[in-house]
Amino acid sequence: MAQAESPTAELMLTKSLRVAIDHAFREGRTCLAEDGALVPFTIICTSDGYDIADHPGTSASDIYESVKTLIAREMPEAYTFVYDGFVDTDEGRRDALICEAAKRGDATAYLLAQLYRTGEDGIAFDEAYVSVGTARQLYPIGTKPIVSGLMALEEERRAARQREAGDANERATADGSACDAAAPDVSMH
Repeated sequence: MAQAESPTAELMLTKSLRVAIDHAFREGRTCLAEDGALVPFTIICTSDGYDIADHPGTSASDIYESVKTLIAREMPEAYTFVYDGFVDTDEGRRDALICEAAKRGDATAYLLAQLYRTGEDGIAFDEAYVSVGTARQLYPIGTKPIVSGLMALEEERRAARQREAGDANERATADGSACDAAAPDVSMH
């Protein structure tokens, strides 16, 4: 799960993004209840309607890369990204459907969660989803409507490789060995 940057967020949603979020939670609940598992997926809002894409992967970073590539390629007006994860609450850690949602041009994505419990009778979902903060949105950095999203994503990746190479050189100089940069900490089931 993306790390929340703030505990709550005032939701400023367009009609199409609200429809996408509602559908995402409905689809996520159905998958968990019927299949017992959920393949992370996105719903992108385009001028032609909505497109849904699954993002299977072996790690959270693989899944996020798949989502970022789709968003960079399509440059939708908005997106929702849904996965099975958990949220730390006053009651302790709780399982939750997590939905990250953002509009193109937003600085952050809304983090929404629908908590659930698994018991002998199956999965029991809380009545409604709640805001659990914000996170960095998944559009390429510096994306503007007229800039190709794939070009912006490639520039972002090139800059990250240069930073990693510089960090590896600094670590090698400091301790005599080079080591890989740590992967981002994302919590999904």
